[in-house]
Amino acid sequence: MTVLWWIVKLMGCRAGLPLQPGPCTLNGASTDEAGTPPDDLAMQSPALQITRLAPRFGAKVTGLDASEPTTPEQITELKKLVAEHGFVVLPEQTLDEEQHVAFAEGFGDTVVPWLHSVELNTLARRKELPGRPGYTGVHPGAVYFCNGPDYRDEPDDGYLQGWHADMTHLQVPLSYATLFSLEAPEYGYETWLANQYMAYEGLDAQTRSRADELFVAHSFQHVFPNLAKVIWPVVLKHPISGRRAIYGIPGVAEATPLDVSKEEGEALMEKLGAHLNSERGIYKHSWRKGDLLIWDNRCVLHRRGPQAKGQTRVLRRVMASDGDPASIRQQMMGQSQG
Repeated sequence: MTVLWWIVKLMGCRAGLPLQPGPCTLNGASTDEAGTPPDDLAMQSPALQITRLAPRFGAKVTGLDASEPTTPEQITELKKLVAEHGFVVLPEQTLDEEQHVAFAEGFGDTVVPWLHSVELNTLARRKELPGRPGYTGVHPGAVYFCNGPDYRDEPDDGYLQGWHADMTHLQVPLSYATLFSLEAPEYGYETWLANQYMAYEGLDAQTRSRADELFVAHSFQHVFPNLAKVIWPVVLKHPISGRRAIYGIPGVAEATPLDVSKEEGEALMEKLGAHLNSERGIYKHSWRKGDLLIWDNRCVLHRRGPQAKGQTRVLRRVMASDGDPASIRQQMMGQSQG
């Protein structure tokens, strides 16, 4: 029945006649609900309603008010959904900074001394990234991204428009990113997300096997010269989903993995990032006020889409860890094995 449903759906797309609200979706990319067949929505829980945003990437979650205290059971379910889908969107939320931080703390620690002493306290002293529209909030883990004519944001300056995973240059990266929309543009300033599970699974067997063996250095020394380089596996095995994903590449990873020739390394890195030049496994999120976007940096890359002159976007980000620092690092260093 599911196969027949998709055949009819595809015919409807090509004829310009979608069978239900929401645009047709091909190549695993969409900016709205993908019209997932009912058979695939059997994962609904009594409390949360889940709608896929693309066949293999992303989900919209309703039935949860993020401004209210969450239970451990709700957080466990959200972590499973994020691990499975890569990211989730909770629409129509109302969150002040304190409520946003409290929600993120359900996932893990949002105040990490080794992070904030090195980086965010620097931003707090400056109050603004030099020449860039970023601000810290009252809570040291809250960062505001302000884009638009009132925030010295120059169109097409390229800022944050490269694919990356957050904080891979740290000894203990933060797994979860929660991004809340306080003000949304009418168009433009999308957040693009890339499915790193699909990127790994799309490689040929020989390339997957080689990537599984390798490590690569991540460095943010162009901003913080005294911050040491960090070594991570090229491929991580996600602790919740059990699936493998290409981790944080390109981002701030160096041009070639460790202990390989320049020729082999550059060729491999090109293969690892090839999907980013296509629509396969790419989702472009068009912001609405009140959207709360949550993704897992271990299996998702992101970037900002093109700027839009005259439009304003104000987002608040709070990140969270997924365990204590020692166990996180030990887990990540072992995730490429087994």
